[in-house]
Amino acid sequence: MVGNFAMVTSLLFSASLALILAQNAALKADQARAHIGKTATVEGRASVSKTPAGEIYLDIGGNGASAPFSAYISRANSAEFQDLDKLDGQIVQVTGQIATFRGKPEIFLTDPAQIAVKGEPPVPAPKPQ
Repeated sequence: MVGNFAMVTSLLFSASLALILAQNAALKADQARAHIGKTATVEGRASVSKTPAGEIYLDIGGNGASAPFSAYISRANSAEFQDLDKLDGQIVQVTGQIATFRGKPEIFLTDPAQIAVKGEPPVPAPKPQ
């Protein structure tokens, strides 16, 4: 019974995220600060880092303290997120409630469905001379 509840909850969460993504345009990393307390999608180039304690950070739009936004995965949730190293350098969208940690906007990730890989932006064609 508990397993069914967890599965239904996960499906509803994923469906809710899909609805949020469809309704809202993604914010740039430097726009997240203006949306603290709201559920939103933040998009940008990811930089993946792992702490010795097993925590994982997806810094968006920079790296470490210089990144304007981060997504955080706790050690307790890290087993749910496989192959995160593949996201390093990719354009991603992260969806969830924007909070702050040490004065910086952050989304706490609990479900892999909160991350969508957008890939590389298209390279503009050269202008004729």
